Amino acid sequence: MLLRIGSILLNIIYGVVLNLNLYTDRARMPDGGSRTWQRSPVDRLFLCDQSWLLYLEIALGAVSIITSILLLIGGKAQKSNVLKTVQIVSTAASTVMFIVIMIVTANANVRYA
Repeated sequence: MLLRIGSILLNIIYGVVLNLNLYTDRARMPDGGSRTWQRSPVDRLFLCDQSWLLYLEIALGAVSIITSILLLIGGKAQKSNVLKTVQIVSTAASTVMFIVIMIVTANANVRYA
């Protein structure tokens, strides 16, 4: 039961962190000045054309949360080893994707036109 609640909370935390303004981007402007932006990992993924990583994270998180809720509700789902396996694998995959997204956005080379 603790694993299921933890899985739901973890995926919610991933969603919140991905939308926090964690990065500062600076760029030179044509007039010689510089401009500074505060960006979230989601913004950087879209700027670098890597939005598919975000969509994959959302899909894995949704599967993890849905299977966790089904297992918390109980019934026949409690006896299903397949559902438990899907929940554990999707939670692990969501965690790996979160780490990959954070690495990709930290090393992103955002280009401005």
